[in-house]
Amino acid sequence: MTMDRALRLTSGVFLLLVLLIGILPSNVHWFWKFFLLFMSLNQIQSAFTNWCPVMVLYRKLGLKECE
Repeated sequence: MTMDRALRLTSGVFLLLVLLIGILPSNVHWFWKFFLLFMSLNQIQSAFTNWCPVMVLYRKLGLKECE
């Protein structure tokens, strides 16, 4: 798996998790709303800078970058 695909997978899983937490009938903690905001802003800045904090982790794990 390349880093690009792993980043998309990670982002999709976390956004789905936050969505599921948000639709639960209980009151949602402010942390999850902040986390969703952080992920959204991070994806926007990543589109312009081609850098994401998760990329550091994936490089250490040895994932190959797209060529």
